[in-house]
Amino acid sequence: MTSPLHAHTCGELYAIQKGHLLSTSEDARWLIPAGQAYWVPAGTLHGGALSNVSGIRVYVSVEMTQKKFPNIATVFGTTPLILAIMERWGEEARHGVPKRVLDSHRLMVMLDEMTRSIARPLILPIPKHPIMRLVMAEWSTECDERASLDELASRCHMSRRTFTRHFREETGLSPGVWMQIALLLRGYSLMASGASITETAFLLGYDSATSFFNLCRRFTGMNPSDLAQT
Repeated sequence: MTSPLHAHTCGELYAIQKGHLLSTSEDARWLIPAGQAYWVPAGTLHGGALSNVSGIRVYVSVEMTQKKFPNIATVFGTTPLILAIMERWGEEARHGVPKRVLDSHRLMVMLDEMTRSIARPLILPIPKHPIMRLVMAEWSTECDERASLDELASRCHMSRRTFTRHFREETGLSPGVWMQIALLLRGYSLMASGASITETAFLLGYDSATSFFNLCRRFTGMNPSDLAQT
C-alpha cells in the first residue's frame, strides 16, 4: 500500500513490529524495518509504501509535544518500555479514555527512551537542485545501471566534474554511493512484492545474486533473505 505525501494536525508515533516501511519526505527516502519506530511532527509532509506492515500507531496533540519532542522526523529503536506505553495509549484511545496528567508523564518517559535509542536508518537524500532532483528521481524508478555518470551529468546540463561536486554538496554522498542505496531500496521493494532474491538481482541489472548479496551486506549488515523476512 502506498500513501502519497500528506501531513497531520498532530504528531505521529509508529512502532513497526512486522514488515518494513519505505517512508518518503520532501528531502529523503527512508527504509525503516521491523524493530524500529518513527516520530513525525505535526504538519510534516510525509508518505510511504508499506509492505506487510503491522505495528502500533499513536497520534499525540501538538500541545503535548511542542518544545519537547524533536521538530524533525526521527527514527529510533523500539524498546519493551516504548511498546508497552504505546500499546496502553492505543488501548485507551480505542476506549475513549480522556487525557490525564499521567499522559504527560508517559510522554516524558517516551522521549527519554527515544533519545537513548536513536537509530540510523538507511536514508536516500533527495537533491534539492530541481533538474538534478528530477533526473535522479527518474533514474531511481528503474535503477538503470547502464546510465553512466557522464550521461546523468549531461541530463542535468552539467559537466561530470560539476555534477559530482554539486551532488555531494546536495546529498552528502557521491553519485555512486547514492545509486547503490537507491538500488538496495528498489530491491527491498521488489522482494516485498514477492520477487525472489535471484529475480531481484537480475531485475536490478546484476549478473548474479552474489552482487545483490554483497550490496545488502555493505549497507545493512544483513543478508537479502534476512531483509525479505523483516
